[in-house]
Amino acid sequence: MTASELAFLALGLFLGVAAGAALLMVVGSRTGRRDVRVTVTREAVPSRSKTLSQDAFLPPAGGPAPGGPGDRRSVDRAGADGSGGAKRAPVGIPIEVSAAAPFMGAPAPSPAVADRTIVPSRPAVAVEIRPEPAQAPMLEPARQPAREVEAVRRRVVHGTPIERMLRGEHLALIEVVDEVAGNGAGRRDWEVLLGGLIDGMAAVAIRESVIDFPMGTPFWDQFTVEQCRRVAGSLASMGYCYDGADGWLDARVPVYRDITRALADVGVEPRRLRAWPNQAEIALLFAGARPAPEELLAAAGPDYSAGSMQTLLGEHAAGLRDLWIAWDAVRPVLFREALVREPSPAS
Repeated sequence: MTASELAFLALGLFLGVAAGAALLMVVGSRTGRRDVRVTVTREAVPSRSKTLSQDAFLPPAGGPAPGGPGDRRSVDRAGADGSGGAKRAPVGIPIEVSAAAPFMGAPAPSPAVADRTIVPSRPAVAVEIRPEPAQAPMLEPARQPAREVEAVRRRVVHGTPIERMLRGEHLALIEVVDEVAGNGAGRRDWEVLLGGLIDGMAAVAIRESVIDFPMGTPFWDQFTVEQCRRVAGSLASMGYCYDGADGWLDARVPVYRDITRALADVGVEPRRLRAWPNQAEIALLFAGARPAPEELLAAAGPDYSAGSMQTLLGEHAAGLRDLWIAWDAVRPVLFREALVREPSPAS
């Protein structure tokens, strides 16, 4: 096969491919039917009602809702009866107003046609309040301090003077100093010695976790008093101690895991608790608590000698040497039973 024949075949192949492609394009562009495009809008096809306020078998009427903000048929459209769109005057409702007492000299309204209800008013009534002499302390300012002092003296007091002192009653401390020192120059020394005794007992109570816990706390209310003190003692052994006021010593607050370990040491199953505090509530667990050193006195009884009291106080007894020297004279005053009853009104 010569070169001219090869060239003729290649040219024929090229022309055949081009003609076939053009034929396919022409045939493919022709359609055998007409396409109709339809746009369907909302509610174009009648359907059943969607709410109970519509008829179940009639399509909803087109246009704005009757009486709605888009309904302008009464403004710029003719009515259904062919009349104009002028608005009709509102029909007044006659209201009869009953005769009432005038207020501040105003004339009584006459019956008229109104579009609202008139509420008759009554004249205001003033009530004079006069305080009774017993309820007006400002009438007798000179006698007010005397009444307060008399109320304090009539207050019911139970327990020995030392128990009242340990509960925080300053009046009991004054009574003991008055009886021991009188009006002499040693009153200040006795106040210091008795104050040191109270502080030492409170420190021992904090160390031994003898604490009165506040009622109304969801966490502490789940246990008895003894269980609460054992939990506090277990936390103190971990380094989380009560500061004697209403918080944690050195602001060292335990976490959830420490509380769980303390409960396990006491023998309480942590998973059975209903009220678990969060971290903010753990920081306030001792809010409202106070030491209870008066409950430690039983350990030094029944004779409450100087040796038993020193054993109870431990290292806190070293600074009270003068108190132990005069202990035999002070002990009857501190441990005397006291029961002051409120006198009758006749007395």
